[in-house]
Amino acid sequence: MLKGTLFIFLPLLLTSCGTTAHLIEVGSDEELTTISSIDPRDWQKAAADSIGSMLESGVLKRPDGRKNVVMISRIRNYTLQHLESRLLTAKMRQAILASGQAVVTSAIGNSSNVDLAVRRIRDKEYDDLFNQDTVQKRGTVIGPDLSLSGSITQQTAVQGRTEESYFVFHLVLTDLKTGLALWENNVEIAKQGTHSIFE
Repeated sequence: MLKGTLFIFLPLLLTSCGTTAHLIEVGSDEELTTISSIDPRDWQKAAADSIGSMLESGVLKRPDGRKNVVMISRIRNYTLQHLESRLLTAKMRQAILASGQAVVTSAIGNSSNVDLAVRRIRDKEYDDLFNQDTVQKRGTVIGPDLSLSGSITQQTAVQGRTEESYFVFHLVLTDLKTGLALWENNVEIAKQGTHSIFE
């Protein structure tokens, strides 16, 4: 009888040790918050605040009515973790395009934002496999007017079991003709937490 009871309770014990995975709403209170690393909600805040600041400034608009061409340049990572800056720049690309104030180039910039097909198709200019009337020609790609670059930095302080991390998302929009910064913005995020005594 004891042996049969053991087999009944063992699966219950094993399943009670883990947590069932489930979908959550991005930006909800259920999202994980860490102390020393950047979480999805941090990317969301940095992108939303930066986008709002840039679009409200009107810096993307031109007096002649032509749309500026924006290049997504390098976002330097000065934090203690590996970061995929595309999570930030992709949201900003989408917002710039959706605003109608400017367009974004995929021909040059940060490698994660470049479409290699732009150059590769022009390598077929003299390839007799292709109908040359359908191959895009050299000298037709439009160069960027503005460059969006920046950095993500981190400072961490520890006192006893309490840790505090301070992150700064810094972005700059530069006029490539003059080299002048037209817009600049910081999004600051501070986190604090106390580690378990058992860690």
